[in-house]
Formats: sequence, structure tokens, C-alpha cells
Amino acid sequence: MRLLILISLFSISTSISYSQIKKNSNTAPYPYGNPVIKNMYTADASPHLMPDGRVWMVTSVDAEDGGGYATMHSVHAFSTADMVTWVDHGEIIGLKDLNETPGEDWAIWAPDFTYRNGTYYLYFPMRNLKANGEIDRYCVVAESNSMQKRFKVTNPRIEGANSALDPSVFVDDDGVAYLYWNQLNMGILKENMRELEGNSFKLDIGAKNFMEAAWMHKRNGKYYFNYHTKYNNKVSKDNPEDPNREKSNLDYSVGISPKGPLTYQGTMNYELGINVKNAPLLEDKNYVPWRLMQSNHGGIVEYHGQEYLFYHTSALSSWRQDEFKGPGTWTQRSVCVDSLNYTHEGSIIPVRQTIEGVKKVTINQDFSIALNPKKAFELQEIKIKNNTITAQNSSSISFKNINLGTGYYYFGVKVLQSVTKGKIEIRKDGSNGTLLGTILLNENSLKTNNGIAETFLREANGVHTIVLVFKSDNNETIKITEPNFFAGSPKKIN
Repeated sequence: MRLLILISLFSISTSISYSQIKKNSNTAPYPYGNPVIKNMYTADASPHLMPDGRVWMVTSVDAEDGGGYATMHSVHAFSTADMVTWVDHGEIIGLKDLNETPGEDWAIWAPDFTYRNGTYYLYFPMRNLKANGEIDRYCVVAESNSMQKRFKVTNPRIEGANSALDPSVFVDDDGVAYLYWNQLNMGILKENMRELEGNSFKLDIGAKNFMEAAWMHKRNGKYYFNYHTKYNNKVSKDNPEDPNREKSNLDYSVGISPKGPLTYQGTMNYELGINVKNAPLLEDKNYVPWRLMQSNHGGIVEYHGQEYLFYHTSALSSWRQDEFKGPGTWTQRSVCVDSLNYTHEGSIIPVRQTIEGVKKVTINQDFSIALNPKKAFELQEIKIKNNTITAQNSSSISFKNINLGTGYYYFGVKVLQSVTKGKIEIRKDGSNGTLLGTILLNENSLKTNNGIAETFLREANGVHTIVLVFKSDNNETIKITEPNFFAGSPKKIN
């Protein structure tokens, strides 16, 4: 969805031209794989791999009866085990969960979410058009102990994330979490994931065409930031490729720090409906009906060796309104998924938008891999007794030939003794090898999540020596047991 704070005149004229309310009168089943959600209108997908080994996404929701951005009133959750079959888990938060003021116009826009130590954190922007005409925008935090349960607001307004739109959360391999939002603002989240640590600041992306829809991901030690570009003028039926019109693309920049500066690289996803093969064409035209729409929003997830781009189109509304005879409605969008690939040098190959969608993923490996401390082959200042690992600051323990297959996405331990502040680094191929993830420890670790401390992992695949490196302030002793990799294959939904 990803609006500008101040909606420009060209956006207003486009929405008037292309967002006339039409009835969804065509009840025939949608005949293609993209969009992936066909029972309702979804937009602004934020995908992440969760501890159950499934890809989950949260989306904003466009109203069945139209009405534009002001009618977006909820956040939905969906999950998949194979990137093709999606389960609808329903609304996880809506206006009824918030303290609305009667007579004012409220809306929930593009959300994002993450997981840490037993809690799921949802970030979403609120827009309130007050009775006096004043517009108020801010970011809300809600929490749940399950993606299949309703979320509850725990911070109704993040202080310092002023006028926040399109919040996007990124957790780095060192455990530090970052929040990005509109106008290239960003901040560091506290460990409680509800507040900012210090002041917000600007992200330098090396370009001046940023409009909205911030998203950060990491690959091979580099940080990739993608966003929706500024655009102007509606798409002409007679000349959609007009070279003088600024396009509604997803562009990206790359750097070596999540705080920037980044270097502009180019376009990763061209305007909607570009070169879609084997798709229905608009009558008397050589392009798909939804080619006339301008809206873009990208989320990226890696799943067992392949990255995927999530974006949205009006293909479903085009089908439901008049069986592809028109462009659909701009604010009745639907999430699509296509493969994201790279050159050998690490540049993103522009995504080929498809009508078929992606191939089904099959995973043949155990859900978890336990590390047996008694089978460790190298100990540095480590004591082992009854499978309990006792470590000091800078201690390490190594496990040889751990087969992580096509990917394990989380690592967890059972904490037996809290420390004021500490961490466990999960590395591969040496104590100074690639950092896969970091478990953060504090004085509440024994009480949090029943003493289970966990971290998300990147690039945890293949056969490697795995090294756990322990660090603590004030040289406090760390005691843990049950170290294990998990989320290596998807669990079934009850």
C-alpha cells in the first residue's frame, strides 16, 4: 500500500481514474497461480520464516466493496509449507482491537512482524483523520505468543517513530533489531522490541527516488534495501512504456551496514504487468489488464535455497470484476510471489513477473538437530557435566560435520543460569567464521519463554563445523543445555 505522507496530485488523479468502485460479480474460480491469495484482497505482504519452519506473511486488507485506503481496517496472517499452498489464519488485529474515537476516520496500513524468544511482534501504521481535519500517523506494536492467536497492543505509539508509515523490521545476525519507515527514517529497537533505542536517523541509499515501502534483507554479508520509487502521471492505455513517465518500480541499494550508507544499484521489479508471459491480454492490446495500475510493495524471504519476492497486483480484481476486460481496481490488490535471483557478483536480476507463480517446494529433512555436548570435538574454557555446558566469557565449543541440509532457520538453548548481559554466537567453520545468528541473554532469560532462548539464522545450510562462542559482561558464568537447530522443515498446521 505504502502511501506518501502527503499524497501528491498525480496519485489523486490516478486513483480517481482507476479506482472506480466495481462489483466483484464474476464468481468463476481464478484460473492462475498468481496471485497466491484468492479468497480476499490482500496487499503489502511481509514474509518471514517462523519457528515452525513455515513461511508466514502478514498483509493489509483491501475492502471487498472498495472505497480506497481509508477502508483498510485489519491485518491478516497466512502461512505455507511449500510456497504454493497457503493457509488463511484470519484476522490477527483490527480496528476493534484499538482505542478508536467515534466519528473519526481510522485505517491500518502496511504491517510487518518478527519473532523473538516466544513472542511474535507486529508493527503496523495507524492513520487517523480526526474530526477537525488533522491527520495523525504513528506506529503501533502488538504481540502474541502464537501466529494463530489474536494480537494485543502493547505499545500504542512508538515514541520517536513520528508520522511512521510502512514500518519494516530487520534483525541482524548479531541480534540487533532495526525498524525502518517512510522518508528513509530508521531506528534501533530495544531488546524489548517495543521501543526505539535513542533517536531515529536517516538512511542514505545513494538515490533520490525513494517514495515508500522500505524493506531490508541480507545475503552473503551484504545488506539489500529495496523500496517503491517515485512515479508520476497515470499509465496510458496507448503508451504504457512512455519513456518520459517516471515508473512505479521497486529499486534497491546495497551496503555493508544496515545503517548505511548504501549504494544505489537499479531496479529489481519493474512496473506491474511488465512482460508477463502466457497471461490474458487486455482487449486489443499486447499487455495484461493490470499493466495499467501503479502500486508496488516488495517483501523478500529465503526458503531452502531460493529467495522469493512478494508484491501485489490488481489481477484478481480484474478477473472478479469483468474477467480480465478491465484493469481491476487500484485499491483492491492481491499478493503475488515470484522467484528472486542474483548474478555471480551479487546483483539482483530483475524479477520476471509471472501468472503461474512459483514451483512447489519439497523438503526432506528432520525438523530439528540436537547438538550433543559430549560429542563436541574442541572445547575452549568449557565444562560439561550431565549435558550441561558451563562457559565463561570468550569460551567456545565446536561440533564437527553438522549436516544442515537445505537450511535450518533457528537455534535454541535451555538457559540454566541468567546473566546480566551476555550472548551466544552461532558460527560455522571456526570461532571467527561466518556468524549465523546470536542468542541474546539477560537477567530475565530464565523467566522468558520458559528459559528457552532462541535466534533466527541466516545461511545455515550444508555440512559445517558449528562453533558456539559464549560472551558475557563482567565475566559472568553462562550455563545452558539442549543446544539445537530447528525449523529445518515445516510443521503441519493443526
